[in-house]
Amino acid sequence: MKILITGGTGLVGMHLSRMLRDKGHQVNHLSRKENLQAEFPAYRWDIDEGFVDAKALQQTDHIVHLAGASIVGKRWSPSQKQRILDSRVKSIQLLARQIQASGASVQSFISASAVGYYGNTGELIVTEASPAGDSGFLVESCELWEQAVEDVVALGIRAVRMRIGIVLSVLDGALPKILLSFKANAGTWFGDGSQYYPWIHIDDVARMFVKAIEDDTLHGAYNATAPNPVSNKDFVKILAKALDKKALLVPTPAFVMRMAMGEMADTVLHGSRVIPERMTDAGFEFKFDDLEAAFRDVIRRKV
Repeated sequence: MKILITGGTGLVGMHLSRMLRDKGHQVNHLSRKENLQAEFPAYRWDIDEGFVDAKALQQTDHIVHLAGASIVGKRWSPSQKQRILDSRVKSIQLLARQIQASGASVQSFISASAVGYYGNTGELIVTEASPAGDSGFLVESCELWEQAVEDVVALGIRAVRMRIGIVLSVLDGALPKILLSFKANAGTWFGDGSQYYPWIHIDDVARMFVKAIEDDTLHGAYNATAPNPVSNKDFVKILAKALDKKALLVPTPAFVMRMAMGEMADTVLHGSRVIPERMTDAGFEFKFDDLEAAFRDVIRRKV
């Protein structure tokens, strides 16, 4: 099959691209700069210009949409919030318009979303049937992100929304930042550490996207998380065990995180006990459902 990926050079995008290629699929990327000689040929698109290279869509069976400005990094000023929202919503709206205009025969549209959709839910077990959270920018951004996919559904295209948890990889994402403190034989949890962290191994999240592409019975929202979420405190303790390190584990008070990160501290102080009910019911089998084993694997393989 011919698959077009936005955000293809990111952590999940590149891992998925190589997995799809190894399975015999043809993979192209959409990028701000054209580079047809890249490992995965990149066709140009520009959200601000409202441009997508028609050649990319004309040879596409499935679109995987991973592009979007990072939630972390810059403080959530009003302008940064708008940038985050536009990068998610306007990009999907643009793709929907260009698919329709080009007459491309796209069979499915697989879009990233995030577990931030559910908000801060404490001990409550959360499935795909659970409602969106009551408040907060993470909730708002995920709701608008997913609502934009309806523009694609209106074209008669099968759409899947993947609510991704913390992706475990030593190459990028949260884990490399956490590992830095362990180099000094120290680790920390945030606030009281009771907030649940839904996690998933990089291999398993890529395999979920592959299943969403190849299995045409999948549609709607799926939690892209392992079936065993843990608290932030246990997450850090299990990582120390996987590293075989005797590290000093201490809390970082919530007020310190708020002072340092502002509203963006929600990304580490809030959590949800998310389980992948629909994906499990669809027959997906995890390679890694144990956190310690997942940590040891990504560290050993350097993936």
